[in-house]
Amino acid sequence: MKKPADHQTSVQQLTAHLFRESSGKMVAALTSLFGLNNIDTLMDVVQDTFEVALSSWRYKGVPANPQGWLMKVAKNKAINALKRENKTQEFSSSDYQELLNSQDESQFILSTEEIEDSQLRLMFMCCNPEFSPKNQVIVTLNILCGFGVREISNALIMQNDAVKKALLRCKQALRKADDILKIKSFSPPDERLNTVQTIIYLMFNEGYKTTNSKSGINNDLCFEAIRLARLLLDRYPVDSYRTQALLALMFFNLSRFPARLNEKEEWLTMEEQDRKLWNKTFIEEGFYYLNCATKADELSHFHLEAIISSLHCSASSFKETDWKAIAYLYEKLTVLKPDSPFIQLNRIIAESYVCHSPSHVQDVEALENRYNLTDYFAIPLTKGDIYRRNSEMEKAIHFYKKALDSPLSAMDRQLVEKKILQCNLKSHT
Repeated sequence: MKKPADHQTSVQQLTAHLFRESSGKMVAALTSLFGLNNIDTLMDVVQDTFEVALSSWRYKGVPANPQGWLMKVAKNKAINALKRENKTQEFSSSDYQELLNSQDESQFILSTEEIEDSQLRLMFMCCNPEFSPKNQVIVTLNILCGFGVREISNALIMQNDAVKKALLRCKQALRKADDILKIKSFSPPDERLNTVQTIIYLMFNEGYKTTNSKSGINNDLCFEAIRLARLLLDRYPVDSYRTQALLALMFFNLSRFPARLNEKEEWLTMEEQDRKLWNKTFIEEGFYYLNCATKADELSHFHLEAIISSLHCSASSFKETDWKAIAYLYEKLTVLKPDSPFIQLNRIIAESYVCHSPSHVQDVEALENRYNLTDYFAIPLTKGDIYRRNSEMEKAIHFYKKALDSPLSAMDRQLVEKKILQCNLKSHT
């Protein structure tokens, strides 16, 4: 029999899991029923529903169909909230008011296919061409992926206030936009499809190294990103090669999850990871999608990143990694995305493995100055790593200590402190 504390923990974990898995579906379903002009109320309703679930399930137990319970509670809360706020006259169609007043429960039931379709359509609406590319990403991550302001700030390297202002402006515009949720046949423009792929990519990245979790990894978020990518591939195969490349990239990265943390829940670098723990099924899945994707006439940045990840997964050991090929691919990536400091940093790191030289520190410093990355802890961390590989332990420790002065999560701080300890041990041997 579970102790009360254990029960509360398991309920909390379940609701967190369901929030990542279902909140976007719920917002999309409610928006499909009650209109985009009520998006703020509907998002609040979904958030409140999960808070009610957390409280109720702790004492009454988890229902047999938790997702159905959540959807039913959210629907009832939405009806009550909209009636209470007297917003029915603002609906874009009289159908919404008739639905609100209806006593026929069947009108509120959406099939799985309808919910999934609503979710994708709402994603495309968030990719409004009137929004800047960055704002398209911001509003979609918030509405359909459940990202808070801090998570978005982390994913896009932005200030919290800037994210809040962008969300306010975008939601105001969405409330006045043409509602494609009711159109029977919808074909998204290519540029919106590309933006949705980017959003799924950022969603996976946040799960890969999460902002708001002590565990460092959010598996639910990563699997939800993969689910959305597969859904995108199934419903809108027009740009299938990019989506397949994205899926390949995510599966390759997902395969390494079992080896990324030690028994103390601390980060392990790729060099330290036990490759026997890497998930071979996910690696095979990655190669399946990569083989499909490389039939494209033109390679996207997803293709190149997936190939880089495949080289890591193919290497029998860290020493056997083909760093020369990886550095070359990052050089090609820089051509496709010339304004990404992170791709350029990874290129420098790869080159530093090809040719061990402290001169690469100068390249990092040039990048730091060009993009004003003084507060980004990966900059001094990379400098420390380069000096460490060149056996200049005092300089390595100096830059590792500088990394500790940057804003860091507890797990990142542990990683840097471990590197300092290792350098001290080497310098005394």
